[in-house]
Amino acid sequence: MNFIDRSTSYLVRFIRKNNPDAASEAVLKYSLSLLINTGLAIFLSLSICTITGHFKIAVISIIYLLILRYVSGGIHLSSSLSCCLLTIFMIITISHLKYAYSTIGIAFDIFSAIVFLITAPNGIKGLSSIKSNYYPLLKISSLVLVASNFYVQSSVLSTANIVQAFCTTSFAYHLKDLAERRKK
Repeated sequence: MNFIDRSTSYLVRFIRKNNPDAASEAVLKYSLSLLINTGLAIFLSLSICTITGHFKIAVISIIYLLILRYVSGGIHLSSSLSCCLLTIFMIITISHLKYAYSTIGIAFDIFSAIVFLITAPNGIKGLSSIKSNYYPLLKISSLVLVASNFYVQSSVLSTANIVQAFCTTSFAYHLKDLAERRKK
């Protein structure tokens, strides 16, 4: 058990001991794990990006990636620590890659739009409270976010688009399954 899971278990026991009317153990464990994982990933990413002088870009990356991930879905790793580390890696990478939007950025955005058109939203069934009849709106929202970057022309947003688009593909799910089988 990693430190995120240990912290979550400790907090769940503490809450249930001091407030027996609190939510169920499963609900508390899921909610606290998500909160600790997200909070730790954001804190460490912002800390690293502050040291490297990319704080503002990291804030933009985090906000944009959270919104894009919410509407497009994507892989969910089985380990909270793996998820946290992958999120930190994604944010730091997105915040530090620089390239000319007029060449690579446009290609990334076109490719991302095509991928989202095919895959979004992916992997949210059973994990999100959003009803399936709203999935077409989530797909449109993903496409609108990507399309907005044709106006903004940000390499940061292009990188976020391509990274998140990859996370919605069957190839990403296949890689996740391979990694999990190797752990066993």
